[in-house]
Amino acid sequence: MAETARCRLVRYLEHLTSEELKKFKLYLVDCLPRGCLEEADRPKVADLLVSSLGEPKAWELALSIWEKMGLRELWERARKEDLGLVPASVLPASSGERNKYRERMRKKFQLMRDRNHRPGENELFQHRFTQLLLLQEHRYKEQKHHELLVQGWRHAEVMEERGEPIEVSALFDPDQKTGIQPHTVVLQGAAGIGKTTLAIKVMLDWAEGQLYQERFDYVFYLTCRELNTIGVNVLSFADLIASDWPGPQAPMTEIMSQPERLLFIIDGLNELKFPCNENRCDLCKDWNQQRPVSILLSSLLRKMLLPEASLLLTTRLTALGKFSPLLEDPRHVEILGFSWRQSMEYFCKFFRNEELGKEALYLVRVNASLFTMFSVPLMNWIICTCLKQQEEKGHDPIQALITTTALYTCYFNSLTPDDKNFMPQHLKGLCGLAAEGIWQRKLLFEEEDLRRHNLEAADVSAFLDMNIFQKDSGCENCYSFIHLSFQEFFAAMFYLMKPDEKWEKNPDSSIPDVKTLLLECSEHKASFLALVVQFLFGFLNAEIASELKRKFRCRMSLEVKIQLLEWVERETKRDNVYSCPSNSAFPNWPSLLYESHNAEFVTHALVNVKEMKLMSCFDHDILVNTFCIKHCPGIQRLFHHCHFIRLPAFWEDFMSVIFTSQYLRELHLFSTQCVDIHMEKLCMELRKPNCKLEELWLEGFKVPYSCCECLFSSPSLKILHLCDIIFVDDGMKLPCETLGKENFQLETLEITYSKKHLRCGLASFLSETVKNFPRFPYIQSVMELLYSVLAQQNCKLQTLRLVDCHLTHTHSQNLFSALICNKSLKDLDLSLNSLEESGIKLLCEALGNPNCKLSTLRLSRCALTTACLQDLLPVICSSENLKTLDLSHNVFDDKGIKLLCEALEKQDCNLEKLFFFQPDGLSEESRRALTNLKSRKSLHLIL
Repeated sequence: MAETARCRLVRYLEHLTSEELKKFKLYLVDCLPRGCLEEADRPKVADLLVSSLGEPKAWELALSIWEKMGLRELWERARKEDLGLVPASVLPASSGERNKYRERMRKKFQLMRDRNHRPGENELFQHRFTQLLLLQEHRYKEQKHHELLVQGWRHAEVMEERGEPIEVSALFDPDQKTGIQPHTVVLQGAAGIGKTTLAIKVMLDWAEGQLYQERFDYVFYLTCRELNTIGVNVLSFADLIASDWPGPQAPMTEIMSQPERLLFIIDGLNELKFPCNENRCDLCKDWNQQRPVSILLSSLLRKMLLPEASLLLTTRLTALGKFSPLLEDPRHVEILGFSWRQSMEYFCKFFRNEELGKEALYLVRVNASLFTMFSVPLMNWIICTCLKQQEEKGHDPIQALITTTALYTCYFNSLTPDDKNFMPQHLKGLCGLAAEGIWQRKLLFEEEDLRRHNLEAADVSAFLDMNIFQKDSGCENCYSFIHLSFQEFFAAMFYLMKPDEKWEKNPDSSIPDVKTLLLECSEHKASFLALVVQFLFGFLNAEIASELKRKFRCRMSLEVKIQLLEWVERETKRDNVYSCPSNSAFPNWPSLLYESHNAEFVTHALVNVKEMKLMSCFDHDILVNTFCIKHCPGIQRLFHHCHFIRLPAFWEDFMSVIFTSQYLRELHLFSTQCVDIHMEKLCMELRKPNCKLEELWLEGFKVPYSCCECLFSSPSLKILHLCDIIFVDDGMKLPCETLGKENFQLETLEITYSKKHLRCGLASFLSETVKNFPRFPYIQSVMELLYSVLAQQNCKLQTLRLVDCHLTHTHSQNLFSALICNKSLKDLDLSLNSLEESGIKLLCEALGNPNCKLSTLRLSRCALTTACLQDLLPVICSSENLKTLDLSHNVFDDKGIKLLCEALEKQDCNLEKLFFFQPDGLSEESRRALTNLKSRKSLHLIL
């Protein structure tokens, strides 16, 4: 019986991967209903095609789609079968040799062995693997930030800024804009971000029949570390790739007959020792020709050898500048590591328990120096390993996550049993090797490098066993640390080692001392030294120092401690600008002091600090800043910018520490997000009788009605500035009748609103009924509270600034009525309020009352008119108390300026200072009048 078109379609569709089937469906949306396609399986898709188009057209459409999708082998075989040139039994062509090779690759890469695995301890690669974030992007610049400290908190922003991620299955898809299919794809990313893991994943998925089945017949995996060891060897390219072949002889003629069906994965291009910059005439075009391995690789990369073949390269960002010119039209894809969701998936897979994984990740989240590294897969592994080992030993896992240094020390300790005969000189040699490598930007070491630090191959066997140091696969003479961060850890330990005589007598040593290390960091912001310095401060911690001394017989000298102390003292004197601990290429002094977790050291370092300007962008930042404030004995003035705090407990601790400070008198708190900062905690501290705070600035916060009484009647507060505050009606009645009594100590009150608040997102935060700022109902309620305070007999308020508060006629009436009763107020600023003539009349009534004691009145930018001046000037001139007046930026005509000058020239006018800056456009007559007025000795006129 002849096979129907439907059956043939199903048979061919079975050879599409799930991703390819999705793409196939997308091509059908114009001719089939989209709703019925989304959930359709392969037989259903075939049914829909045949029933809608008929058998001939359905088959022709499928053929054209497979061609557009680039499934050339599938398309060619289907076309040949359609013509009767090939029997259906040979679909697809998979030789026994190819299947044997697939099975060999599957067995080679299917197991994942942790770096600290015990003999026989391993796990299936596919069970542990967690998807990575990939973005199609190329950055032609040197990576200036430390490669380890990838800031995971920026992933959401990066996704928004750089576009949608790309799937591994789509790496070799045609470009959406040009339609050109890439033959070279570069996977780039920082150290530990998952480049090698992803390369192995591609290899394994292909071997298991899950990836690129219709695109590549053969995939070969080459590592640059292995290639380095045979770089001078002379052999053919066929011999090079046949090393992993399962049988005695690879069918090279068959393999090379279709080079467009070949994929070569070259892992670790940044580790390659040979430059690949030979003249093109020296390169090789014949895969069977005997040439040095370095020439063969260069020929492959530069498309002289097998130009139709595809390449998948992995490299660190720092190597792009060297190799990019050699590559032909590469597609660059950046590996960003884990998202927060993927990191959680990894933790759950590691602990094989979802609840335990989530709990462990929470411990990381509250330590943001680690939390900012959560995007780096290697860091996830180290953190999980330490937590698991701490738990197995019955220890508190939280202690391993207090600081980054604590985590690495915990991990190092876990690899070295107490009874191990550990040789201090070997550790010192390893630390010296690490430090030399950091300063020389060197990651791979040969035996000659080891001998220079008195290390032989046998001496490093203990470190190899611990899997902190590793011998390159297939290389007898090349070593490296398992990750750059471990090299930095041991480089920092180098400065704990007591220098031997040889080192002391060598002033030209390639390893600079601590003083130079700190100088490089402070003067040149050398980010490649950032983690070394962070570890060095971490070694100041008493528990860590004790453990290092007990186990490894190394401790920090007094000289190094003094150098660290003096460096911090210098940094605190010169660093008087806001900086966010989690958002800088090099750690600032607060984060380094926090890393030490040494209260005595921090107190000594900050003993002379009287003022701090700090910024908290994330939860961990406020932990860092709280720690420094707590141990700064003489702090008197604190400026703190708060961006976004998720965890209430951190804010509460911050408030508690601030208000226990014995000498703190002035506190400035700024927010850029209009977030709820738990004002209840702030007010609770202000109410305490031992509170000594005298001046408080709040900007950009939400203040509920229930907190207003506390702010206005704190027993210690004398100066209160409220800028861009959102007063929130929380159902509590404003306590007008309770204020103004003996407990009211405020002498200066400033309430200011500005247009920048609307630019910061207030308009989107408020409802439509509240956007009309001049009629903001919460402002009116707070103003009523203020008027009640001013009217109290015992009110001590001397300075009141209500700038840009959109005072209405009712506001003005209440305010100026209160002024008549108030005998304490001396300075009133109503700038940026449109008082209008009715408001000025009310103001004049208050100024003319004998009880009014105002000496300074500011009416800048109040849209005053000549009519306003006519009412205002007689009162001003007759007032015995008013000495300073600000009328700047009010546009008066010639008549108004003439009235002003005539009034102020009178002998009985008591005004001493007038601010009268005017916009351009004054007439010559008005200029002369003001010039004459300025010559009056008793009046200081500021134009």
